Amino acid sequence: MKILIVDDEPLFCELLKAELSACGHTNVHSVNSGAEAISSIKTAETPFDCALLDIDMPGIDGIELCRLLRFEPLTADIPLVMVTARSEVESVDKAFAAGATDYLTKPIDRRDLRGRMTMASAMARERVARKTTLANNKKTEQFPFEEACRLEAEYACIDYLALQNYVLKLGSMRMFNHVAIGFQVANARELFLTLDNSAFRETMSDIAEVIVEATMSGNPITSYAGSGFFVVLFDRHSATCPERLADQIEQRLQILNGWYAQLGQLPVRIKIGAPISRGLVSLRSPVEILEKALINTKKPITTLGGLQEEDAIAQIQSQPGE
Repeated sequence: MKILIVDDEPLFCELLKAELSACGHTNVHSVNSGAEAISSIKTAETPFDCALLDIDMPGIDGIELCRLLRFEPLTADIPLVMVTARSEVESVDKAFAAGATDYLTKPIDRRDLRGRMTMASAMARERVARKTTLANNKKTEQFPFEEACRLEAEYACIDYLALQNYVLKLGSMRMFNHVAIGFQVANARELFLTLDNSAFRETMSDIAEVIVEATMSGNPITSYAGSGFFVVLFDRHSATCPERLADQIEQRLQILNGWYAQLGQLPVRIKIGAPISRGLVSLRSPVEILEKALINTKKPITTLGGLQEEDAIAQIQSQPGE
């Protein structure tokens, strides 16, 4: 695995290289600024598989660099791990919102580093295998229905693995200040079977945009968990009430479904689960809160989406052909 370290302290770069070497990673390169990182990525003969980013750097700081790398095709889907002395919640929030996959706090613990790099290596192998398959088959990207595929970055929808890492970083006490709500696209499997993978990803991205816009007042972090499920993590003190949330989503969903009807595509129906939070005294782990929020969509507090699916099919079939 080819790794890039970005840190403005050359000594720390050398120390981190030594720690990575002890973990079995020797193909490691380092630069001392965000500008150098971007240049190195664009000019490298072989692409990087993972990047470790410091936050406090002059010029382009690590959080802005993380955001830029998520829009760079060469690094859009590689693991980006923040390695920083900053441990306050605000920095953690900003890093994951910018697209960070994980977050390590200096001084580095070798066991923590080894665990993060094991995860990054698995992601890198999967990424290479997927690209090789596509190149050999000369087909568009294929992924299973259950996969938490990456959605468009501009919709502020972070990877589900990153969300899991985020809540683990928050810990049990800090998770008390958050509320999770699950959303399920009720007819996601039908959409997956009737659309190609690219169109299905675009549809999930459209839905992510609807959810993000409807929940914006609650300082949300939104993630797609696969199989048509989304989960949103809110600040407990600014979370929107379920009734208002349903109204906000319904308004946007009607517009989206009207557009889909013109394209001859099935409308989207969304189930909203009951909010779930962690008490001060609870045996649930932070990740279990996310899982419970997704389970709650099986007994939704409401289902949104306007037209019933059979009515929509009839409407689409009655439209004149092109």
